[in-house]
Amino acid sequence: MRIQLKKVNVKNEEISPKVLTAVLFSQVEDLPKGHVLKERYVYDYEFELILYSDGASMIIDDKHYNIREGDIIYRKPGQYTQGIMPYSCYLIAVDILNNTYKDPSKYYVYNNQEFQNYCVNPILDKIPQIFQPLNKEKSRYLFESIFKEFVTPTDVSDLNLKTNVLNLICYLYQDSTDPFKNNTIPMSHHFESLKDVIKYIENNIDSKLMLSDFSKIANLSPSHFHKVFTKNIGMTPHEFILKVKLNKAKKLLAKTCSPVSDISLQCGFDNTPYFCHVFKKNINMTPLEFRKKHRYM
Repeated sequence: MRIQLKKVNVKNEEISPKVLTAVLFSQVEDLPKGHVLKERYVYDYEFELILYSDGASMIIDDKHYNIREGDIIYRKPGQYTQGIMPYSCYLIAVDILNNTYKDPSKYYVYNNQEFQNYCVNPILDKIPQIFQPLNKEKSRYLFESIFKEFVTPTDVSDLNLKTNVLNLICYLYQDSTDPFKNNTIPMSHHFESLKDVIKYIENNIDSKLMLSDFSKIANLSPSHFHKVFTKNIGMTPHEFILKVKLNKAKKLLAKTCSPVSDISLQCGFDNTPYFCHVFKKNINMTPLEFRKKHRYM
């Protein structure tokens, strides 16, 4: 069962998180295996890092999840949750827009309180309910940093907490949406060959790149490779190549004084006018306008 909340559209720049509580739950030895915690509603945004699990699980709304060490659980206002022991975790509750005016010194997840509005945002909406990031050390570092800053505050803790939560949100989004980082996305058995193709593209972006070359690396027919690449990467090979070319061009324009003609060649474009046309079409400004905006000489 889930509470129907007011939904508000939120732009990325409007996200201004305030930590309402940060707790370490570690009473594993005091609770028997299979012990069921008290069910509760989720009133605010919650991020939970599982530090230890011995066959533990969790109910969120009408779904039952097995949880492992290293799992990150993301809960939204209005959800219903219940833990089944044994496990230990860091739990962080957050006011995403810093507009609920809740007092962190009195905050407790089991207290009845007002529900935070449900934020409709392209970043927050893409974070999975539960997933296992590859970089467990980074996950733990982020949670521990938030916990430490909340428990032992300083004059700059508000800024540090906001920064760390924003870093956590960005990390969870990037890790969970990158098909080459996220091991919960059902990749095909062509995973390794696709990585080889992408590495080849990035290392040879100044050369003429052919679909036939990619298909040989992946040991697939050109048509089959095109389908596999598009399905797993989320864009066609041509779209991916163009993205890599333009990203390299932007870096060179901002970091070097190289002529646009040289940058065009380094990024694999046949001629400068065509490069300028493609750049403006996709970036909405000419290469020189981009350089003027991002580099002061």
